[in-house]
Amino acid sequence: MTKPAIQEMQELACSADDLLVFIDDTGNESFAGDQEYYGLGGCIVRGEHYGHLKVQWAAVRTRVKGRPDAPLHAAELEHTACNFEALSNFFNDRSFARIAVSSTKCATLPDGMHPAVPVMSALQEDMARLAGRIPCTSVKLIVESSQRADPILCQRFGELTPDGAKLSVPVNYCLMPKAGGEPGLEVADFIVNAAGSQTRRHLRGQGGFARDFNDVFCRLPACGCLFSLIREVEVEADGRVCMRRDRLVGN
Repeated sequence: MTKPAIQEMQELACSADDLLVFIDDTGNESFAGDQEYYGLGGCIVRGEHYGHLKVQWAAVRTRVKGRPDAPLHAAELEHTACNFEALSNFFNDRSFARIAVSSTKCATLPDGMHPAVPVMSALQEDMARLAGRIPCTSVKLIVESSQRADPILCQRFGELTPDGAKLSVPVNYCLMPKAGGEPGLEVADFIVNAAGSQTRRHLRGQGGFARDFNDVFCRLPACGCLFSLIREVEVEADGRVCMRRDRLVGN
């Protein structure tokens, strides 16, 4: 498969019929240090509904940080009942879908396969499934830019193409800096952070759902909330990709 062209973007321009897919990461794509997992995830929203999401997110920023343009990131969130309530209410909104995929050191991969590759591939597959359910004329995949992860994204995205991962509409791949404060990327940050919470819970052998994961993924219809853990990947002799995943939510 030809590697997608990935462009850098400072400001987002979209039409009502675009499907916007905002993606951020969690963990470490090479399992460096004591990191045992890597994940990608975020939100999916039609261009015509993105204005609504931005208004609702501005209200969350105001409640948590005191003003509607204040940057808001999961790692810096003060853990108070008021903040949790604001985020819980926001993620009860059905105007956008949520998607995430994680892999751990326990996953079985073909020799030489970078751990980020199946995560990116599975994400594309789920993105294609959701895009098939939501009318759109094109997809904009917007990933938060990272000095560490950008080279991996540019080198590895599209390396595997499981059955069902093909989209029938054009896909534009974009990188945006965190400093731009794009609301969709901040929402993606909280979504993938919740996926990270659940992945760590899985690694500890605990059942049930983490609190933030439950709020983000478990209260809306399963068709719009997809999260899975990669268990095994095989590339067969004919080039077909067989990816086995444990799907915790979604169908």
